[in-house]
Amino acid sequence: MILSAALLLALQTTQLVVGPDGSHRSISDALAAAGPGDTIRVTAGVYHEHPVIDKPVALLGEPGAVLDGDGRGIVLFVNAPAVVIRGFTIRGSGADQSREGAGILATEAPGIVVEDCRFEDVLFGIYLKQSHDAVIRGNTIEGKNLAMPLRGDGIRLWYSHNGLLIGNELSRVRDLVIWFSDGTEVLDNRVSDSRYGVHYMYSDHNRFEGNEFRANHVGAFIMYSNDIVFENNLFAEARGTTGRGLGFKDADRITVIGNVLVKNAIGISIDNSPSSENVENVFRDNVIAYNDIGVWMLPSVHSNRFEGNQLVDNVVPVGVSGGGTAMRNHWSGNYWSEYAGFDADRDGSGDTPFVFERLSDDLMAKHRALQVFNLSLGVTALNTLSRVFPLLVPEPIVIDSAPRIERTTVGKRETGNGQRGTAAGFLAVGLLALVTVPWLRRPRRRRA
Repeated sequence: MILSAALLLALQTTQLVVGPDGSHRSISDALAAAGPGDTIRVTAGVYHEHPVIDKPVALLGEPGAVLDGDGRGIVLFVNAPAVVIRGFTIRGSGADQSREGAGILATEAPGIVVEDCRFEDVLFGIYLKQSHDAVIRGNTIEGKNLAMPLRGDGIRLWYSHNGLLIGNELSRVRDLVIWFSDGTEVLDNRVSDSRYGVHYMYSDHNRFEGNEFRANHVGAFIMYSNDIVFENNLFAEARGTTGRGLGFKDADRITVIGNVLVKNAIGISIDNSPSSENVENVFRDNVIAYNDIGVWMLPSVHSNRFEGNQLVDNVVPVGVSGGGTAMRNHWSGNYWSEYAGFDADRDGSGDTPFVFERLSDDLMAKHRALQVFNLSLGVTALNTLSRVFPLLVPEPIVIDSAPRIERTTVGKRETGNGQRGTAAGFLAVGLLALVTVPWLRRPRRRRA
């Protein structure tokens, strides 16, 4: 019988043990002695070293195995294919951005697997360069206790195609970065207390499903990319002036289905997407709730299809930067908490279209400083006045031809979210008077 080369290699592999009672006292010594395909098992203990893996081996940490870089440089460097790293606590990288201090830095290491590791006090957690077909699974990554601009990325893919990121938890890092990396699957990860849950550029044919992005400055922002799918993700509590749950710039053939976007400054942000002719982006069956602005876009944005979404109790359901309209996009079959129509024929759709037009939103889009008056008595009065005096009615921002009547129950609204004080109400009433009194006192022609 002729054995295959792979089987011969498997029969020739060796297991090396690192520890006080093992064949090697350090990981670096075991790596030097190992051959391709060997397994290095590291027993419990703290190992103060900076190993380099330059051959295809499996490096397995037993419970309590800690690799400590003592606050210097790269803790573990990999530049070989088919390397497996599992079960370690990896801590104490350097803090110098220019030297790319990292828990693991892999360069030209296709097929690398990093799983079930804990990263503590690291600048970059897992940093892959030109390392295709990677699997990063079940890791916990906590960045250094640094100000946001000084942090590194929890996971960074750079020219690393066809990767799988699954079941990782990132906190107190800068970003999760995917740049120039096509065919990536990002599944069931959690990113919190960071800058970008996903910072993403020039990467096509990627999928995000089942992830949670919570309390980041931005949930996910997709730029200059095509054929991206977001399905069943959570984008929550992205606050501040840059706060966006999910944002797009120059992104084509985007599919956003079944996601929940709640309590963000802006739920969905769209800038020049799609950017190509005869291309459409699809937003379907998402819950967009309790945001300051549900969907925000530039006036030039077109060819986005919004169907079956639930827009619930957003301060502004749809906003257009600088004023204008979102009518160059398709809106049909969405639920709007502002809709006051009826369904006499009981077909699930309102008998009249949903038309969103509020003078206050038009003014606030053109003069952002006025947003301090949101939810005040003055704004309520201004919107009422625009219905009484038709000359004040702005151009509709959105018309949904078949608004849904029923919606699915979602989480409770945060108490006081977006509330403004009574003083702001009185200021807004004064502003309202400045706008309307000159119009009411204009000269009128006497009757003949």
